[in-house]
Amino acid sequence: MRHYAFKLVNVFAESQFGGNPLAVFPQADGLSDTEMQQIAAQFNLSETVFIFPATDGKAVASLRIFTPKAELPFARHPTLGAAFVLQQHHNLPEHFSVNTPAKAVRLSGNQSKMTLAVQGYTISPSLAAHQQLAQATGLKPEQIADTAYWLNSGSPQLLLQATDAAAIEQVQMDYAALARICRKDQGRTALYLWYEQDGNIDARFFYAANGTLLEDSGTGSACANLGGYFLAQGRFPLSRLIRQGDQMGRPNRLYLTLDAQQTIYVGGNVAEVGEGVFKLA
Repeated sequence: MRHYAFKLVNVFAESQFGGNPLAVFPQADGLSDTEMQQIAAQFNLSETVFIFPATDGKAVASLRIFTPKAELPFARHPTLGAAFVLQQHHNLPEHFSVNTPAKAVRLSGNQSKMTLAVQGYTISPSLAAHQQLAQATGLKPEQIADTAYWLNSGSPQLLLQATDAAAIEQVQMDYAALARICRKDQGRTALYLWYEQDGNIDARFFYAANGTLLEDSGTGSACANLGGYFLAQGRFPLSRLIRQGDQMGRPNRLYLTLDAQQTIYVGGNVAEVGEGVFKLA
């Protein structure tokens, strides 16, 4: 019987049951690809991350990230959660990097707050008409901006700005209408609805998985894409608090920072809420 320790953490958490949950296996040596996929399916969280020794001298570790269905080359909330576990248990410096199958990732950690750096993005307007966007969100046309934008700083997503706070509460997504927009734009079926007021942002993220439209409680990739949108508008340096997940009963708080060099920083607090041992024959 083989035994593998794991940690349960909440990423972007500022309360006991807030944040985006994640399972982290700090020492995954010996696990096969099939076993990692099966373990991720067993946990049935949005992602499970497995930590391996670094493959070069610059990084402190290498990460493999799995959803219940497939491996991801990179994802931000699992990377932040794994970085927290590494720093808590290995006496790492404040600044360090990890490897993922997609790229090396620069991170910093200060107690429970972890931050990663993102550079580069693409932006293009959606082809969707204003009325089509209103239909897809179930909102009045006057509640949303005239144009939505595709952003990609690592994951392509459609960003749509709301023009009043009520829209964040009232949105009722029409999966078929959103899918038609995304097919026409040749993009992934994923929408980030956001509203900005008094230096804070309220947001919700919807995405398609296995023929169903789901909502994510805390989305680091969308936070980074919003940073790309602000850079394209010339709005930097800038810092914003993003509130997400409240409507799901899982409040997440993400911290977006843009510096003068146009680097995007995505951060949040990570809390360890459990641990255990997974047994394999």
